[in-house]
Amino acid sequence: MKNILFLSILSVFFILSTAQAATISGWTHPDYVTADITTSYSPADSSLLLTVKNTSPADSATLRGLLFTAPDVTLTLREVSYYSQSVSTPVQVTKNWSIDSAEGTNLNAEPMKYYEGLNTVLYTGSNFQGGNPKTGLEVGWTATFLFDVDGEMEAPLNQFIARFQSIDYAGMTASDSDFAYSVPTPIPGAVWLFSLGLAGIALLRRRMITS
Repeated sequence: MKNILFLSILSVFFILSTAQAATISGWTHPDYVTADITTSYSPADSSLLLTVKNTSPADSATLRGLLFTAPDVTLTLREVSYYSQSVSTPVQVTKNWSIDSAEGTNLNAEPMKYYEGLNTVLYTGSNFQGGNPKTGLEVGWTATFLFDVDGEMEAPLNQFIARFQSIDYAGMTASDSDFAYSVPTPIPGAVWLFSLGLAGIALLRRRMITS
């Protein structure tokens, strides 16, 4: 019984502390600018894996900036890779990306106005606003960002703002840029494991009461 209780609690703790997901969509072009984001934090080796997939339905939309909150920790960017279904070996693009604080980066005023507290910026080119969109994440591609974490990450990463450029789709007269915001969504496997953990705890509690 103790083993079952331990595994149940561990399942709940694992999901709450490591598995997070979010879907982002554009402010100006919500039907054409989207991306899926997942994060996985490993306290064992003090690392954070951030996975971003550009799922935009537009003909073109390059994700080249990401703003989020990393509370009470310092992140060091170790490695960035791109891949798609047609690429068997991920492309290493670490040198294309930089990490900085919100205060040290040329941020557009609007996202900071509505999302105070976001303190960490990933970007390509010169800053979060401009730069060369060709160095960003293209439609259909996935990027993995691996960080070294200095400190203990307790709060989840589920709030993001992304910067898209070179947005183009049928009906547009010229390419455009946009910001995208996040809506937290559960990971199906994580929800199942979380439910299993809660069910295990409830079952053990019922047995303790009846006995």
